[in-house]
Amino acid sequence: MALVTAPEGFTELREDAAVGWVATDLAAAGLAPYFGPLQPLPGAKGRGGVGVLELGGREIVVRPFRRGGALGSLLKDRYGSTRRVRDEIETLLALREQGVPAVVPIAAVWKRHGAFWRLRLGTERVPGAMPLPAFLAAEPGLRRRTAVAVGTMLKLAFDAGLRHPDLHLDNVLCAAREDRVRAVLVDLDRARLKAAVPQKEVESMLVRMGRYVVKHRPRMAAVPTRSEELRMLLALGVPRAELQAMYRRLARKLRRAVKGRNWLRGASANARVAASSQS
Repeated sequence: MALVTAPEGFTELREDAAVGWVATDLAAAGLAPYFGPLQPLPGAKGRGGVGVLELGGREIVVRPFRRGGALGSLLKDRYGSTRRVRDEIETLLALREQGVPAVVPIAAVWKRHGAFWRLRLGTERVPGAMPLPAFLAAEPGLRRRTAVAVGTMLKLAFDAGLRHPDLHLDNVLCAAREDRVRAVLVDLDRARLKAAVPQKEVESMLVRMGRYVVKHRPRMAAVPTRSEELRMLLALGVPRAELQAMYRRLARKLRRAVKGRNWLRGASANARVAASSQS
């Protein structure tokens, strides 16, 4: 359930048609900067036009919420409630409280647009961080340590109860810290925290990550190798004696998921052709 008042350490602000929860130490800047022009963020992923602004000597990454799927072309960045941005800041704060590496939330803001709302989330920029595929390409000497860092981060997140309906490689930011790697979760839209995640749901999220790789591989700078995936599973807590069996099971599930998705796409395309031929 989303919070209905600003969480601890945040101040609720109201300015004309805008409302927001802003980190108290940055509240004096108001809400206008979050809805103003943003500096481009190189390598940023997401459909909303992610950008950066500077406030109080800190770099804030601002992500406008934008719909995908069938409603995306119709409603674009308009939402019927403010719940999604409030849910996301609550999830980020809860994860960090449990020691999960996640970006630092700075602001959840929403602005009235007719009968709808426009939503934006502000988080503190992680210095030197890149989405996982870009980091693998930029830091080839750290790939093995990256696999361990990502697996460890995912284990902490799943132990905390994270359910993410769209977990993928671009949700993971990585940054080099001398000879170490820091992996951080970002973009938790529609994610939820419940009880510890059962193995079946963990595997479903891992398969979802694999399906994302299959779909987007041509545009990715790099993807994990098989040995790196195995290393990530070890860090995730899979016993070494069960590692190969787990990997094969995930591979079978991924093949079925990709095949099923392709079938659905084909059926949808056939339906559109049939409809057009009858018009």
